[in-house]
Amino acid sequence: MSLTVKERELVAVGVSLAAGCKPCTDYHLNRVRRAGASDEEIEQAMLDAIAVRDKAKRIMQRHGFKLLSFKKVGRTEDDDDELGEPTRMRELVSVGAAYAVSCTSSLEGHVATARSVGVEDDEIEAVVGLARFIRGKADSLCCRLI
Repeated sequence: MSLTVKERELVAVGVSLAAGCKPCTDYHLNRVRRAGASDEEIEQAMLDAIAVRDKAKRIMQRHGFKLLSFKKVGRTEDDDDELGEPTRMRELVSVGAAYAVSCTSSLEGHVATARSVGVEDDEIEAVVGLARFIRGKADSLCCRLI
């Protein structure tokens, strides 16, 4: 099974947001709207990516990686960091966001959960490839905040 265009762009929005790349996020927001995603789907992808990014920040800081800086969007440290029930789309976005912020422990957990909700390995590879591409694009645009 492969990702639909809408799924791919929802993941791309989440990855771009997690990576802190405004030009990439804006670009993929336009593409996901053209792919037919609803405002609710877009908002959920963004919230899921922010939750993963914020949780990754706390994990990394606990292990001494305090030099990382993250742009805070929408949530506070006191917010519940649970994403809720795992769904296919939530885990696709979460895998991409965890890769974007280079948090191995979070990535491994989301990959396992993604598999448990029926996401296939080739889809996980596609998400990681997309996240790798967007992270590289963010780096080349000099706007990456992490």
